[in-house]
Amino acid sequence: MEFTTQNTLQDALIAHKFLIHMYCQYGIECSNENLRTLFSENEKIAMQHDLKIFKIMNEKGFYPTTPAPAKDVKQTIKMHTQMQAELEKSVKKSAK
Repeated sequence: MEFTTQNTLQDALIAHKFLIHMYCQYGIECSNENLRTLFSENEKIAMQHDLKIFKIMNEKGFYPTTPAPAKDVKQTIKMHTQMQAELEKSVKKSAK
């Protein structure tokens, strides 16, 4: 079997998704603030690399996408913003 550009990009994308997941998990479970910050920074870098790989794959037709309607995007942003606000409110209450 020939290892193609598409195979290489797919493997890289899968690896970065795994790294992002693990950095997030480690950060959530870490009690040391310096390590937590390091995991967060590494997660951000891995997400930047993941986006670059995705864009290359998308441009080459290896990862086609369909743009979401603007209405759906706005609705999703609103929903997640409200959820974040509720979570922050709940955390503040429980900290008292």
